Amino acid sequence: MFTENNTLGKGRKLGSTNVATTSIKQNLQKLVENNLDTLDADLKALTPKDRIKAITDLCKFIVPTLKQVDAEVTRTTDLTWLDAWSEEDLTKLLNS
Repeated sequence: MFTENNTLGKGRKLGSTNVATTSIKQNLQKLVENNLDTLDADLKALTPKDRIKAITDLCKFIVPTLKQVDAEVTRTTDLTWLDAWSEEDLTKLLNS
């Protein structure tokens, strides 16, 4: 049976790095660095649509993926005074 904070298991400790993943990332980085000219030529040979797709697919390995965050926004300022303004006055204010 699994129990939380079990130290008898063979898993990594919380927060420790995965050595295999780190090694793969380093090797992938070396592979790309050693083949930049070929990669550049291959990308240039693609159609613009395929080139954009290839670059965005490659970015998944370079740029961290953002996670969706739920946020609750509360207004801290009372804006009821704006109700007294006309649409024309508000437009003038925004365009000035």
